[in-house]
Amino acid sequence: MLIGFAGLGRMGRPMARNLARAGHEVLAYDPVLAAAADDPDLAADGVRLVRAVADLAAAPMTISMLPDGHTTREFVTGRNGLCTTGIADGHLHVIMGTVGPTLVREVAAAAAEYGVQVVDAPVSGSVSLADAAQITTMIGSTEEQFARVSPVLAAMTKMQYHTGPVGSGSTAKLAVNAVLATLNQGVAEGILLAEAGGLDTAVFYEVLSTSAAGAPYVGYKSDAFLAPAETAVSAPVSLIHKDVSLALDLAAEQRLTLPGSEAVVGVLGQATAAGLGEADMAEVLAALRLLNASAHPKGTNDMNHDAEQIRELEDRRYDAMVAGDFDGFAKLAHPDLAYTHSTGDTDTLESYMEKCRAGFYTYHRIDHPVDRITVVGDTAIVVGEMHADLTAGGVQKTLANRSLAVWVRSGGDWQLLGYQPTVIPGR
Repeated sequence: MLIGFAGLGRMGRPMARNLARAGHEVLAYDPVLAAAADDPDLAADGVRLVRAVADLAAAPMTISMLPDGHTTREFVTGRNGLCTTGIADGHLHVIMGTVGPTLVREVAAAAAEYGVQVVDAPVSGSVSLADAAQITTMIGSTEEQFARVSPVLAAMTKMQYHTGPVGSGSTAKLAVNAVLATLNQGVAEGILLAEAGGLDTAVFYEVLSTSAAGAPYVGYKSDAFLAPAETAVSAPVSLIHKDVSLALDLAAEQRLTLPGSEAVVGVLGQATAAGLGEADMAEVLAALRLLNASAHPKGTNDMNHDAEQIRELEDRRYDAMVAGDFDGFAKLAHPDLAYTHSTGDTDTLESYMEKCRAGFYTYHRIDHPVDRITVVGDTAIVVGEMHADLTAGGVQKTLANRSLAVWVRSGGDWQLLGYQPTVIPGR
């Protein structure tokens, strides 16, 4: 079957691949990749990248796995959206991103005016489960639509549940993630309590995973909680924060009070503010450690030693950038480095080093005064400023930024995991 697929992020990418592996002809579109060359990794699995929404119109069914409601609405019913491409009556579009039931029903009503049917089928599960086609989907549709879409979704998911009419799948997803986020915070709080009582964290986690509280989530998130620096991101803090916020919006519409979810969204917000938005949701543990640092701090001498180490490493990384010693910089960085620029662009370690070595970024001067260094366990946050003269893409620039750097201790060594600048207004 010819299927159009929009959204090739952490979850969408393996889902599109699984459709192709199941024998479907997949046309894939992503707003970020729209202007890019063909992707050889996707092509190897039989997924054909297209460059415009209109290129998906030939498919009788399309699927979107987009990050938020605005992007989803624009893709389906926006000025240049799917419904404006002359698509055939009876076309079925499946919204698989988590955008909330209200928006799903609004998009479905607007799409119906173009003869396009919309159902929602958000998913539950991690990136690794998506890769193995072991995620669960909750489908809001008519019985006829469910019969039409479920065989296609079975290529990407282990279980397909018909939850009711359109929008009901999204309601189920928000309820599931409200439970998941609360469980995630409960695990983090349990670890904090165990550590404060002198327990070995790994031993406690084994006890927890085999106890009455040992849900499957506790088992498969062990690496994320115990060794976050060495564990790939499954679901970032920012994504879970969005989902729980949508759940609270739905609760407010229904005049419900959810004190547990309200507490969770507050901690997720604090984690985002601490620069952990793109870290795995298990890193609420780091946010709670920051919040509770005064309750059971490390010895003052140890903390001062760590802070001095971080200050020295900050000097070394900036010196390496100015000197063009990119191998030296790379040795200080974590393999999963997220390096954000004041333009809003974010590089991986690999892409940043590639640009630096190619001369795209040439640093002439960098001053980096530090306001404070906070060390909690194996995580350190550096808040300060970054003033620089550089050439970026052949253009001379002068930067004046507030800056936040996140360092993590891995194997006894501190490594730069994240960097986020913010332009200082008027400077």
